[in-house]
Amino acid sequence: MFVSDDMGWNDVGYHGSKIATPHIDRLAKDGMQLDRFYVHPICSPTRTALMTGRSPARFGITSALTRGTGVPLAEHFMPQTFQKAGYQTHLVGKWHLGASGLDYRPNARGFDHFFGFHGGGIDYYPQGGLRARGWYRNVQSVIVEGYSTDLLAAEAIRLIKNRNRHQAIFLNLSFNAPHPVAQASEALIAKYSKLGFTGRMIAHAGAIDAMDSAIGRVLAVLEAEGMVRNTLVMFFCDNGSGGGGRSLRGISPKGGVGQLALRGGKGSVLEGGIRVPAVFRWPGVIRAGTKCNQLISAQDLFPTFAAAAGIKTANQKPLDGVNCWPAIIQNKAMKRPPVIVAGPFGDFAVLHDQWKLTWGQGQVSLYNVKDDPAESKDVILNHPEVAANLADNLAPFSKLNMSNQERGARQGGGRRP
Repeated sequence: MFVSDDMGWNDVGYHGSKIATPHIDRLAKDGMQLDRFYVHPICSPTRTALMTGRSPARFGITSALTRGTGVPLAEHFMPQTFQKAGYQTHLVGKWHLGASGLDYRPNARGFDHFFGFHGGGIDYYPQGGLRARGWYRNVQSVIVEGYSTDLLAAEAIRLIKNRNRHQAIFLNLSFNAPHPVAQASEALIAKYSKLGFTGRMIAHAGAIDAMDSAIGRVLAVLEAEGMVRNTLVMFFCDNGSGGGGRSLRGISPKGGVGQLALRGGKGSVLEGGIRVPAVFRWPGVIRAGTKCNQLISAQDLFPTFAAAAGIKTANQKPLDGVNCWPAIIQNKAMKRPPVIVAGPFGDFAVLHDQWKLTWGQGQVSLYNVKDDPAESKDVILNHPEVAANLADNLAPFSKLNMSNQERGARQGGGRRP
Protein backbone atom coordinates (compact mmCIF):
# COMPACT_ATOMS: atom_id res chain seq x y z
CA MET A 1 0.00 0.00 0.00
CA PHE A 2 1.66 3.18 -1.30
CA VAL A 3 0.34 6.42 0.23
CA SER A 4 1.39 9.89 -0.89
CA ASP A 5 1.01 13.02 1.23
CA ASP A 6 -0.85 16.13 -0.05
CA MET A 7 -1.26 15.23 -3.71
CA GLY A 8 -4.16 16.28 -5.91
CA TRP A 9 -6.30 14.62 -8.57
CA ASN A 10 -4.41 16.29 -11.41
CA ASP A 11 -0.94 15.44 -10.07
CA VAL A 12 -0.61 12.11 -11.91
CA GLY A 13 0.23 11.47 -15.52
CA TYR A 14 -2.78 9.22 -16.16
CA HIS A 15 -4.97 12.22 -15.32
CA GLY A 16 -3.17 14.41 -17.84
CA SER A 17 -0.47 16.02 -15.70
CA LYS A 18 2.92 17.11 -17.02
CA ILE A 19 4.44 15.63 -13.86
CA ALA A 20 6.18 12.38 -14.76
CA THR A 21 4.55 9.46 -12.93
CA PRO A 22 5.25 6.51 -15.26
CA HIS A 23 5.19 3.85 -12.53
CA ILE A 24 1.92 5.03 -11.01
CA ASP A 25 0.55 5.28 -14.55
CA ARG A 26 1.66 1.70 -15.18
CA LEU A 27 -0.21 0.56 -12.07
CA ALA A 28 -3.29 2.22 -13.52
CA LYS A 29 -2.72 0.55 -16.89
CA ASP A 30 -2.11 -2.88 -15.39
CA GLY A 31 -4.87 -2.55 -12.81
CA MET A 32 -7.97 -0.55 -11.98
CA GLN A 33 -8.46 3.18 -11.55
CA LEU A 34 -10.83 4.12 -8.72
CA ASP A 35 -12.60 7.16 -10.13
CA ARG A 36 -14.61 7.90 -6.98
CA PHE A 37 -12.20 7.30 -4.12
CA TYR A 38 -12.60 9.66 -1.19
CA VAL A 39 -10.42 10.51 1.78
CA HIS A 40 -10.59 13.17 4.49
CA PRO A 41 -9.17 16.64 3.80
CA ILE A 42 -6.42 16.37 6.43
CA CYS A 43 -3.85 13.61 6.95
CA SER A 44 -4.58 12.34 10.49
CA PRO A 45 -8.32 11.78 9.87
CA THR A 46 -7.60 9.90 6.63
CA ARG A 47 -5.02 7.70 8.32
CA THR A 48 -7.37 7.12 11.24
CA ALA A 49 -10.13 6.04 8.87
CA LEU A 50 -7.69 3.80 7.01
CA MET A 51 -6.41 2.05 10.14
CA THR A 52 -9.68 1.72 12.07
CA GLY A 53 -12.32 1.38 9.35
CA ARG A 54 -14.34 3.88 11.37
CA SER A 55 -15.23 7.52 10.90
CA PRO A 56 -12.57 9.59 12.69
CA ALA A 57 -15.25 12.11 13.66
CA ARG A 58 -16.65 9.50 16.05
CA PHE A 59 -13.72 10.16 18.35
CA GLY A 60 -13.14 13.80 17.54
CA ILE A 61 -10.31 13.48 15.03
CA THR A 62 -11.16 15.99 12.31
CA SER A 63 -7.80 17.75 12.02
CA ALA A 64 -4.11 16.97 12.35
CA LEU A 65 -3.21 15.27 15.61
CA THR A 66 -0.87 17.35 17.72
CA ARG A 67 1.72 16.43 20.33
CA GLY A 68 0.16 14.60 23.27
CA THR A 69 -2.86 13.32 21.32
CA GLY A 70 -3.59 10.08 19.50
CA VAL A 71 -6.22 7.64 18.27
CA PRO A 72 -7.95 6.17 21.35
CA LEU A 73 -6.34 2.95 22.52
CA ALA A 74 -9.71 1.22 22.49
CA GLU A 75 -9.71 1.36 18.68
CA HIS A 76 -8.61 -1.74 16.80
CA PHE A 77 -6.18 -1.18 13.91
CA MET A 78 -6.13 -2.95 10.54
CA PRO A 79 -2.56 -4.34 10.94
CA GLN A 80 -3.67 -5.99 14.20
CA THR A 81 -6.17 -8.01 12.19
CA PHE A 82 -3.50 -8.98 9.66
CA GLN A 83 -1.02 -9.72 12.44
CA LYS A 84 -3.56 -12.05 14.05
CA ALA A 85 -4.02 -13.78 10.70
CA GLY A 86 -0.28 -14.55 10.54
CA TYR A 87 0.95 -11.69 8.38
CA GLN A 88 4.25 -9.89 8.77
CA THR A 89 3.20 -6.26 9.20
CA HIS A 90 5.40 -3.29 8.37
CA LEU A 91 4.98 0.48 8.32
CA VAL A 92 7.59 2.54 6.51
CA GLY A 93 7.22 6.32 6.60
CA LYS A 94 4.57 8.60 8.06
CA TRP A 95 2.47 7.68 11.11
CA HIS A 96 0.74 10.82 12.48
CA LEU A 97 -1.71 8.84 14.65
CA GLY A 98 -0.20 9.58 18.04
CA ALA A 99 3.15 9.30 19.80
CA SER A 100 2.43 10.60 23.30
CA GLY A 101 3.48 7.24 24.74
CA LEU A 102 4.69 3.86 23.51
CA ASP A 103 1.12 2.51 23.51
CA TYR A 104 0.16 5.01 20.80
CA ARG A 105 3.04 4.22 18.46
CA PRO A 106 3.11 1.84 15.47
CA ASN A 107 4.72 -1.17 17.18
CA ALA A 108 1.94 -1.24 19.78
CA ARG A 109 -0.82 -0.93 17.19
CA GLY A 110 -0.18 -3.91 14.97
CA PHE A 111 3.08 -3.26 13.16
CA ASP A 112 5.93 -5.72 13.68
CA HIS A 113 8.39 -3.22 12.25
CA PHE A 114 8.39 0.55 11.88
CA PHE A 115 10.84 2.90 10.20
CA GLY A 116 9.86 6.50 9.72
CA PHE A 117 8.54 9.47 11.65
CA HIS A 118 5.66 10.02 14.05
CA GLY A 119 4.46 13.52 13.18
CA GLY A 120 2.88 15.29 10.26
CA GLY A 121 6.03 16.01 8.31
CA ILE A 122 9.77 15.58 8.13
CA ASP A 123 12.55 17.38 6.31
CA TYR A 124 13.35 15.78 2.95
CA TYR A 125 17.07 16.10 3.59
CA PRO A 126 17.45 15.11 7.26
CA GLN A 127 21.11 15.91 7.85
CA GLY A 128 21.30 19.21 9.69
CA GLY A 129 17.79 20.16 8.60
CA LEU A 130 14.43 20.71 10.25
CA ARG A 131 13.54 17.92 12.69
CA ALA A 132 16.62 15.93 11.68
CA ARG A 133 16.19 13.81 14.80
CA GLY A 134 12.56 12.89 14.15
CA TRP A 135 13.32 9.47 12.63
CA TYR A 136 12.67 6.15 14.38
CA ARG A 137 13.38 2.51 13.80
CA ASN A 138 10.76 0.75 15.91
CA VAL A 139 10.91 2.60 19.26
CA GLN A 140 14.50 3.82 18.96
CA SER A 141 15.41 7.25 17.68
CA VAL A 142 17.86 7.08 14.76
CA ILE A 143 19.94 9.57 12.80
CA VAL A 144 19.68 9.12 9.04
CA GLU A 145 21.26 10.75 6.01
CA GLY A 146 19.88 11.03 2.52
CA TYR A 147 16.71 12.06 0.73
CA SER A 148 13.63 10.91 2.67
CA THR A 149 11.84 9.33 -0.30
CA ASP A 150 14.90 7.24 -1.15
CA LEU A 151 15.41 6.22 2.48
CA LEU A 152 11.83 4.98 2.76
CA ALA A 153 11.95 3.05 -0.52
CA ALA A 154 15.24 1.42 0.46
CA GLU A 155 13.75 0.27 3.78
CA ALA A 156 10.68 -1.18 2.04
CA ILE A 157 12.91 -3.04 -0.41
CA ARG A 158 15.02 -4.41 2.44
CA LEU A 159 11.92 -5.68 4.23
CA ILE A 160 10.59 -7.38 1.11
CA LYS A 161 13.89 -9.08 0.32
CA ASN A 162 14.42 -10.19 3.93
CA ARG A 163 10.83 -11.28 4.60
CA ASN A 164 9.91 -14.64 6.07
CA ARG A 165 8.90 -16.49 2.93
CA HIS A 166 6.59 -18.76 4.92
CA GLN A 167 4.38 -15.84 5.92
CA ALA A 168 2.28 -13.35 3.99
CA ILE A 169 3.30 -9.70 4.18
CA PHE A 170 1.39 -6.47 4.80
CA LEU A 171 3.49 -3.42 3.92
CA ASN A 172 2.36 0.19 4.17
CA LEU A 173 4.85 2.55 2.49
CA SER A 174 3.68 6.02 3.47
CA PHE A 175 5.73 8.79 1.86
CA ASN A 176 6.09 12.35 3.11
CA ALA A 177 6.17 13.50 -0.53
CA PRO A 178 4.98 15.90 -1.78
CA HIS A 179 4.02 17.49 1.57
CA PRO A 180 5.04 21.16 1.60
CA VAL A 181 7.52 22.61 1.82
CA ALA A 182 8.54 20.09 -0.84
CA GLN A 183 12.15 19.49 -1.82
CA ALA A 184 13.73 17.67 -4.74
CA SER A 185 17.12 17.14 -6.35
CA GLU A 186 18.75 19.88 -8.40
CA ALA A 187 18.19 17.80 -11.53
CA LEU A 188 14.44 17.56 -10.91
CA ILE A 189 14.21 21.25 -10.01
CA ALA A 190 15.88 22.08 -13.33
CA LYS A 191 13.60 19.64 -15.19
CA TYR A 192 10.36 21.20 -13.99
CA SER A 193 11.62 24.75 -14.29
CA LYS A 194 12.22 24.06 -17.97
CA LEU A 195 8.70 22.57 -18.26
CA GLY A 196 7.19 25.86 -17.13
CA PHE A 197 6.41 25.10 -13.51
CA THR A 198 6.86 28.09 -11.22
CA GLY A 199 7.21 28.88 -7.52
CA ARG A 200 6.47 26.10 -5.07
CA MET A 201 5.04 23.98 -7.87
CA ILE A 202 8.56 23.25 -9.13
CA ALA A 203 9.57 21.35 -5.99
CA HIS A 204 6.05 19.89 -5.65
CA ALA A 205 6.38 18.31 -9.08
CA GLY A 206 9.95 17.20 -8.42
CA ALA A 207 8.99 15.51 -5.16
CA ILE A 208 6.20 13.58 -6.93
CA ASP A 209 8.58 12.55 -9.72
CA ALA A 210 11.11 11.27 -7.14
CA MET A 211 8.37 9.38 -5.29
CA ASP A 212 7.19 7.75 -8.52
CA SER A 213 10.75 6.57 -9.20
CA ALA A 214 10.90 5.13 -5.67
CA ILE A 215 7.61 3.29 -6.23
CA GLY A 216 9.10 1.90 -9.44
CA ARG A 217 12.07 0.50 -7.53
CA VAL A 218 9.80 -1.24 -5.03
CA LEU A 219 7.63 -2.67 -7.81
CA ALA A 220 10.76 -3.97 -9.55
CA VAL A 221 11.68 -5.89 -6.40
CA LEU A 222 8.21 -7.45 -6.26
CA GLU A 223 8.82 -8.58 -9.83
CA ALA A 224 12.31 -9.92 -9.08
CA GLU A 225 11.00 -11.79 -6.03
CA GLY A 226 8.23 -13.44 -8.04
CA MET A 227 5.53 -11.79 -5.94
CA VAL A 228 3.54 -9.86 -8.55
CA ARG A 229 0.75 -12.34 -9.20
CA ASN A 230 -0.04 -12.96 -5.55
CA THR A 231 0.28 -9.38 -4.33
CA LEU A 232 -2.46 -6.77 -4.16
CA VAL A 233 -0.91 -3.32 -4.69
CA MET A 234 -2.69 -0.05 -4.01
CA PHE A 235 -1.68 3.57 -4.48
CA PHE A 236 -3.64 6.53 -3.16
CA CYS A 237 -3.20 10.02 -1.66
CA ASP A 238 -4.11 10.99 1.90
CA ASN A 239 -5.81 14.28 0.95
CA GLY A 240 -5.95 16.83 -1.81
CA SER A 241 -3.03 18.96 -2.81
CA GLY A 242 -1.41 21.28 -0.32
CA GLY A 243 1.18 22.41 -2.84
CA GLY A 244 -1.02 24.46 -5.15
CA GLY A 245 -3.19 21.89 -6.92
CA ARG A 246 -5.37 24.52 -8.54
CA SER A 247 -2.40 26.17 -10.24
CA LEU A 248 -1.48 22.77 -11.64
CA ARG A 249 -4.48 22.96 -13.92
CA GLY A 250 -3.00 26.03 -15.52
CA ILE A 251 0.14 24.22 -16.60
CA SER A 252 -1.17 20.71 -17.20
CA PRO A 253 -2.41 19.82 -20.69
CA LYS A 254 -5.99 21.00 -21.04
CA GLY A 255 -8.41 18.18 -21.72
CA GLY A 256 -6.02 15.53 -20.45
CA VAL A 257 -7.52 12.11 -19.84
CA GLY A 258 -9.22 12.11 -16.44
CA GLN A 259 -8.41 15.77 -15.78
CA LEU A 260 -11.07 17.51 -13.72
CA ALA A 261 -11.32 21.14 -12.64
CA LEU A 262 -12.00 20.26 -9.01
CA ARG A 263 -12.59 23.03 -6.48
CA GLY A 264 -10.69 23.24 -3.22
CA GLY A 265 -7.59 21.55 -1.89
CA LYS A 266 -6.15 20.31 1.38
CA GLY A 267 -8.42 21.19 4.32
CA SER A 268 -11.57 21.51 2.18
CA VAL A 269 -14.48 19.06 1.90
CA LEU A 270 -14.94 20.18 -1.71
CA GLU A 271 -13.91 17.60 -4.31
CA GLY A 272 -10.36 18.94 -4.67
CA GLY A 273 -9.69 18.27 -1.01
CA ILE A 274 -11.14 14.76 -0.70
CA ARG A 275 -11.34 13.08 -4.13
CA VAL A 276 -7.92 11.71 -4.96
CA PRO A 277 -6.16 9.42 -7.46
CA ALA A 278 -6.27 5.76 -6.43
CA VAL A 279 -5.44 2.51 -8.19
CA PHE A 280 -5.55 -1.22 -7.44
CA ARG A 281 -3.41 -3.86 -9.16
CA TRP A 282 -3.62 -7.62 -8.77
CA PRO A 283 -2.88 -9.50 -12.00
CA GLY A 284 -5.27 -12.34 -12.65
CA VAL A 285 -7.74 -11.08 -10.06
CA ILE A 286 -8.40 -7.43 -11.02
CA ARG A 287 -8.90 -6.91 -14.73
CA ALA A 288 -6.21 -4.67 -16.24
CA GLY A 289 -7.05 -1.31 -17.79
CA THR A 290 -10.38 -0.89 -16.03
CA LYS A 291 -12.07 1.96 -14.21
CA CYS A 292 -14.34 1.59 -11.20
CA ASN A 293 -17.03 4.19 -10.52
CA GLN A 294 -18.08 2.68 -7.20
CA LEU A 295 -18.09 5.14 -4.31
CA ILE A 296 -15.22 4.00 -2.06
CA SER A 297 -13.66 5.74 0.93
CA ALA A 298 -10.56 5.40 3.08
CA GLN A 299 -12.58 3.79 5.89
CA ASP A 300 -13.68 1.06 3.46
CA LEU A 301 -10.13 -0.19 2.94
CA PHE A 302 -9.88 -2.16 6.21
CA PRO A 303 -12.88 -4.46 5.48
CA THR A 304 -12.04 -4.49 1.75
CA PHE A 305 -8.43 -5.60 2.26
CA ALA A 306 -9.53 -8.23 4.77
CA ALA A 307 -12.03 -9.62 2.26
CA ALA A 308 -9.40 -9.63 -0.49
CA ALA A 309 -7.07 -11.60 1.79
CA GLY A 310 -9.80 -13.99 2.89
CA ILE A 311 -9.51 -13.14 6.57
CA LYS A 312 -11.99 -11.96 9.17
CA THR A 313 -11.70 -8.52 10.70
CA ALA A 314 -10.90 -8.77 14.41
CA ASN A 315 -12.50 -5.50 15.48
CA GLN A 316 -15.05 -5.47 18.30
CA LYS A 317 -16.64 -2.12 17.51
CA PRO A 318 -18.84 -1.70 14.43
CA LEU A 319 -17.10 -0.49 11.28
CA ASP A 320 -18.31 2.51 9.33
CA GLY A 321 -16.45 1.26 6.28
CA VAL A 322 -17.92 -1.46 4.09
CA ASN A 323 -16.41 -4.30 2.09
CA CYS A 324 -16.15 -3.01 -1.49
CA TRP A 325 -14.19 -6.03 -2.77
CA PRO A 326 -17.18 -7.46 -4.73
CA ALA A 327 -17.57 -4.16 -6.60
CA ILE A 328 -13.84 -4.13 -7.39
CA ILE A 329 -13.42 -7.67 -8.69
CA GLN A 330 -16.72 -7.62 -10.61
CA ASN A 331 -16.46 -3.92 -11.52
CA LYS A 332 -20.16 -3.52 -10.81
CA ALA A 333 -21.81 -0.93 -8.61
CA MET A 334 -23.04 -2.16 -5.24
CA LYS A 335 -25.45 -0.64 -2.78
CA ARG A 336 -23.81 0.93 0.22
CA PRO A 337 -24.58 3.46 2.99
CA PRO A 338 -23.52 7.09 2.54
CA VAL A 339 -19.89 8.11 3.08
CA ILE A 340 -19.36 10.85 5.66
CA VAL A 341 -16.27 13.04 5.45
CA ALA A 342 -15.41 15.46 8.26
CA GLY A 343 -13.48 18.68 7.75
CA PRO A 344 -11.25 20.54 10.21
CA PHE A 345 -13.71 23.37 11.05
CA GLY A 346 -16.88 21.42 11.77
CA ASP A 347 -17.75 21.09 8.10
CA PHE A 348 -18.97 17.81 6.64
CA ALA A 349 -19.62 16.18 3.29
CA VAL A 350 -22.11 13.34 2.84
CA LEU A 351 -21.79 11.32 -0.37
CA HIS A 352 -24.32 8.82 -1.71
CA ASP A 353 -24.73 7.67 -5.30
CA GLN A 354 -24.34 10.77 -7.49
CA TRP A 355 -25.17 13.18 -4.67
CA LYS A 356 -22.97 15.18 -2.36
CA LEU A 357 -24.17 17.36 0.51
CA THR A 358 -21.74 19.88 2.01
CA TRP A 359 -22.58 21.28 5.43
CA GLY A 360 -20.67 23.87 7.37
CA GLN A 361 -19.50 27.42 7.92
CA GLY A 362 -22.94 28.91 7.43
CA GLN A 363 -23.99 27.07 4.29
CA VAL A 364 -25.62 23.83 3.17
CA SER A 365 -25.27 22.86 -0.50
CA LEU A 366 -26.15 19.89 -2.70
CA TYR A 367 -24.28 18.83 -5.82
CA ASN A 368 -24.63 16.10 -8.42
CA VAL A 369 -20.92 15.29 -8.54
CA LYS A 370 -21.37 12.64 -11.22
CA ASP A 371 -22.53 15.25 -13.74
CA ASP A 372 -20.89 18.25 -12.06
CA PRO A 373 -17.59 17.20 -10.42
CA ALA A 374 -16.52 20.87 -10.36
CA GLU A 375 -19.41 21.58 -7.94
CA SER A 376 -20.38 24.58 -10.04
CA LYS A 377 -24.15 24.36 -9.51
CA ASP A 378 -25.84 24.03 -6.13
CA VAL A 379 -29.07 22.09 -6.75
CA ILE A 380 -30.41 22.00 -3.18
CA LEU A 381 -33.54 23.97 -4.13
CA ASN A 382 -34.33 21.43 -6.84
CA HIS A 383 -33.86 18.39 -4.58
CA PRO A 384 -34.72 19.37 -1.00
CA GLU A 385 -35.74 15.83 -0.01
CA VAL A 386 -32.42 14.42 -1.17
CA ALA A 387 -30.60 17.04 0.87
CA ALA A 388 -32.72 16.36 3.96
CA ASN A 389 -32.13 12.60 3.73
CA LEU A 390 -28.39 13.07 3.39
CA ALA A 391 -28.33 15.54 6.29
CA ASP A 392 -30.02 12.94 8.53
CA ASN A 393 -26.79 10.92 8.39
CA LEU A 394 -25.03 13.66 10.35
CA ALA A 395 -27.20 13.20 13.46
CA PRO A 396 -24.58 11.07 15.31
CA PHE A 397 -22.05 13.86 14.80
CA SER A 398 -24.28 16.82 15.71
CA LYS A 399 -22.64 17.55 19.06
CA LEU A 400 -19.17 17.44 17.53
CA ASN A 401 -20.42 19.48 14.59
CA MET A 402 -21.72 22.27 16.78
CA SER A 403 -18.57 22.52 18.90
CA ASN A 404 -16.33 22.51 15.86
CA GLN A 405 -18.55 25.02 14.06
CA GLU A 406 -18.03 27.40 16.97
CA ARG A 407 -14.28 26.88 16.68
CA GLY A 408 -14.47 27.42 12.92
CA ALA A 409 -16.46 30.61 13.44
CA ARG A 410 -13.77 31.95 15.79
CA GLN A 411 -11.00 31.05 13.37
CA GLY A 412 -12.55 31.72 10.00
CA GLY A 413 -15.65 33.85 10.51
CA GLY A 414 -18.10 31.08 9.60
CA ARG A 415 -21.65 30.81 10.97
CA ARG A 416 -23.57 27.78 12.09
CA PRO A 417 -25.70 26.31 9.31
